[in-house]
Amino acid sequence: MASTPSPDDSWLPSLTLPQLLLATYTALTIIALVYAASTSSAAFGAYNSKWDGAGELRTVAADAGANATVGTNVSQYPTSDADGTVAVVLSPAEPYSSSERTRIAEFVRSGGTLVVAEDYRPHGNELLAAIGADARFDGRPVYDNRNYYRNSSLPEATPAGDYPETTGVDTVVLNYGTTVRAGNATTLVNTSEYAYLDSNGNANLDGEEQLASRPVVTSEPVGDGRVIAVSDPSIFVNAMLERGDNRRFVQNIVANHDTALLDYSRASSVPPVAAAVLAVQRSDVLLLFCGVVLVGTLLAYDRRLDDRLRDRLREHRGRKPDPHLSRDGVEKYLRVRHPDWGTAQVERVTEAIIKQRSERQRND
Repeated sequence: MASTPSPDDSWLPSLTLPQLLLATYTALTIIALVYAASTSSAAFGAYNSKWDGAGELRTVAADAGANATVGTNVSQYPTSDADGTVAVVLSPAEPYSSSERTRIAEFVRSGGTLVVAEDYRPHGNELLAAIGADARFDGRPVYDNRNYYRNSSLPEATPAGDYPETTGVDTVVLNYGTTVRAGNATTLVNTSEYAYLDSNGNANLDGEEQLASRPVVTSEPVGDGRVIAVSDPSIFVNAMLERGDNRRFVQNIVANHDTALLDYSRASSVPPVAAAVLAVQRSDVLLLFCGVVLVGTLLAYDRRLDDRLRDRLREHRGRKPDPHLSRDGVEKYLRVRHPDWGTAQVERVTEAIIKQRSERQRND
């Protein structure tokens, strides 16, 4: 005996195998595109979860009790009540403009903490000079043939004294970093006495290159704020956070601040989806617009869902079929409601319903 369709199945769309495969492929493609547009592969990127990205930095800031914010514009630097904010600049790819450097200098002078991490690019030193800091990055790679992690290009540095930034820290591991010419700044972390600066780029101690202990992290007051210079931005990337006590060191830098502003205004590593979300978060107008669109979409969907539910209830209560059903839909409805009817009877009743509907529409 042939089985009759149940009322629960009568409203479901029937998909052929090719249609089902196409729908699956489309869904996977959309998911892949959204993922690609919301992640980054750029070094030091805030949305890069690979070894050279800094996606873990937001988690480290949260663990230290700070609210991590990805900044894409220098206007996000507060210039009043800045003492609760620490801003982190990781090897800027482009120089800051004069007005932007002035804004950052105001942030520091009003009590903010600025962390500049740089090794070989010139823009870190330009920023330090513009805000009135004394420290400068040397720019030559530092090696240590005796105290290192895996090889001499990853030297291990140690605290220079008891400072809040070095609490619980025994070693800070660099990755092809440089050193800091401290000037009047206080040295927080320095290399061992077996480190040397590779002036000629051959990764060997020769010529006039000398062994000496050199600063790799310094701190100095500027106005009411403070500037911390770190001679290797790699300390902040995902893989290096797990080397030595780097994670604890970064947490200490961020600790005792309400906000950690990760400055990516001079980096091209913010993916489109993340950039759009950040733009909405910063703009009340955009946030309101998105809210209105979302509510409108939900109301429209809710109305369609409500119509479908009414149709289902109408079927279960034995009322007349939905006046918008096609001829095939009416036949299917009648077969479900009256499984004992023969084909001829179903066709006669269907014809009558269609004819009655047409006459009603003409009268209207």
